[in-house]
Amino acid sequence: MIQLNFSVRNPWSDRFKNVFCKVFNTPFANKFIEIEVYRDSSFVAVAFGLTTRQSHAGLDVEVGLFGYCFHFNLYDSRHWNYDLKCWEIYK
Repeated sequence: MIQLNFSVRNPWSDRFKNVFCKVFNTPFANKFIEIEVYRDSSFVAVAFGLTTRQSHAGLDVEVGLFGYCFHFNLYDSRHWNYDLKCWEIYK
């Protein structure tokens, strides 16, 4: 998992409002794209995440400026097999 974040937020605000959220199918099995716009307490926000071998793994990108944040998520809709032992993955 790779996770990089930078944000400057207003510590006296608890604002959060979802402005837009839409999920799109892709031509790939079990893969979806989610686009979201919301308002929060951030002045500047940048986030990047890339996950594998976990539930809903995928690419996650967020950019925010003056309280408006744009969030893009390309993910797998399946859940990770938690019963599989970690050493069995590499067989």
